[in-house]
Amino acid sequence: MKKTKLLAAILAAVMVLTSLSGCSNSETEKETNTSSENNTQTESEAENTESDKEMVFNRYTNSVIVGLNPILNTSAPDNRAHDLIAEPLVREVTAPGNQSEIIPAAAETWDISDDGLTYTFHLREGAKWSDGVDFTAGDFEYTLKLMADPAVGSTNAWLFDGIIVNFGEALYSQGKTPDEIGVTAIDDTTLEIKLVHPASYTLELLSSLYPVRQDKYEEWGDSYGSSVEKSLCSGPFMVESWNQNTEFVVVKNPYHWNVDGMKLDKIVDKVIQEPATAIQAFINGEIDVVSTSDPNWASVIEDANVSTTETVPSSAPEFLMFNLENKYLSNAKIRQALSISYDRIDFVETLFNGQALPIYSVMPDSMMIGDKPYTELVEGKNYFVTQLQDENPDPKALLAEGLKELGLSEDPSQVTIRYASRGTSELSKKMAEWYKQTWENALGITVDIEMMEWNIMWDRIDAGDFDIAVGGWGPYYNEPSAILTLFHPDNGYFNADKIGWYDESADQFKALCEKAVTVTDQKELANIYLEAEEILVKNAIISPEYLSSSPTFISNRVHNYYVSTNGYINWANVTVD
Repeated sequence: MKKTKLLAAILAAVMVLTSLSGCSNSETEKETNTSSENNTQTESEAENTESDKEMVFNRYTNSVIVGLNPILNTSAPDNRAHDLIAEPLVREVTAPGNQSEIIPAAAETWDISDDGLTYTFHLREGAKWSDGVDFTAGDFEYTLKLMADPAVGSTNAWLFDGIIVNFGEALYSQGKTPDEIGVTAIDDTTLEIKLVHPASYTLELLSSLYPVRQDKYEEWGDSYGSSVEKSLCSGPFMVESWNQNTEFVVVKNPYHWNVDGMKLDKIVDKVIQEPATAIQAFINGEIDVVSTSDPNWASVIEDANVSTTETVPSSAPEFLMFNLENKYLSNAKIRQALSISYDRIDFVETLFNGQALPIYSVMPDSMMIGDKPYTELVEGKNYFVTQLQDENPDPKALLAEGLKELGLSEDPSQVTIRYASRGTSELSKKMAEWYKQTWENALGITVDIEMMEWNIMWDRIDAGDFDIAVGGWGPYYNEPSAILTLFHPDNGYFNADKIGWYDESADQFKALCEKAVTVTDQKELANIYLEAEEILVKNAIISPEYLSSSPTFISNRVHNYYVSTNGYINWANVTVD
């Protein structure tokens, strides 16, 4: 009965708010003047008023943007901002039907040599930064050489190791300097990039290369991208305002090459931590897109009849990371016991109302090698969590074996492990409690929950100060190496300095990653990736959890906004009534 009354109240509010809503953000809406003077407004004046209204798209994020320096700030919220304000050489954008495609961006055209080792990009004539200064091929050359400088500490430089000639050798001070990497601005509109080996995913990878400008980077130093005043934009939008805890607002960049083709005038990213608050904001017309795994809220949204729905599986796996420096987690059997003792189906049912996919491999099924799915090439042999579960029906016994190998008491009640939460939202709290209850019941250990904000958790991971933490990654390209190289012990994003992976298996994994770049045969390459994934997952260096698969609700006012497993929104096509 209470639920019925609640839904009725919400729907009543929706009807009132819908009747009051207009084309623009409510903060910019002008009050209606019903005086006789206003009633004499001519038809042409009314048309002019309508055409003068800003076209604003409102969305939300549950995590703050840390910074706007694409060299150093590469979290998911940061990258979402870079996609708006920075112009890569090419863009990977969404298309209808869960598809993605590469389209021209800063580069109008490009050529690929017959051997696949040289990419030549032809940039647009007359392109400019948001301050009116010319935007040139030299900006991309400078950016890549900056990333290859080990003194800079670029957080995503590892992506180009083993891809661009001499990049890794410069990055890791192995006899080359940044000036010697295979990147050359032949002139202001021509950029040449030389590869170590042909890679079918090169354009996808370069779609995440967001440029910086040398004069401002040298002037602002570490504060580049730290504020509106120290943010330089090359993309279709530029920063108007930014309050890290409330909202991030961008407006159309008048210097962008496609300014006339961009229909939206403004995009507002609101920081909303709690899912229920975001859903209410969507129903109220305050944001234009929302996702939810809660069937009750989904029903409320559907009943309000204010949206269309798209559901596609994410390509970004979520996983548990273990710190192998911990005295217990240094043992593979103890990590394996933790990985196989939780029911992934119950996990997604309890925490996501079934609106997520439990995973038993770290590779999404969407991963490809050339034109063939990875899972097909390896004949489905990559579900290593399932294999572990079949081989070890008693996780508690496996834990005891691990404790014995360490020379410790086999009594699990003497084991205490810390769990670092990823944020302090209700979902993060529920997830932490779920793991605590599950592991304590299944294994008899003690789990201490450490609640902390998102950015604090990542700082702790960077410092190696955690036992178990939740990680996740949206791959920059749709090939298994985009996931596997994350964990390269020397230079991956989650390298040995973070997760303490220094043992013999780390050397084996590293050798396989390095061998993979020399192989072109699809089947042989797939088997190398399979062997590397087995080391990563079956040794429980990580524990795959789930892929998000929540329905996305898009306001009926919004057109040409498509959701896909890979790729960003093509903002040039999006309109709002």
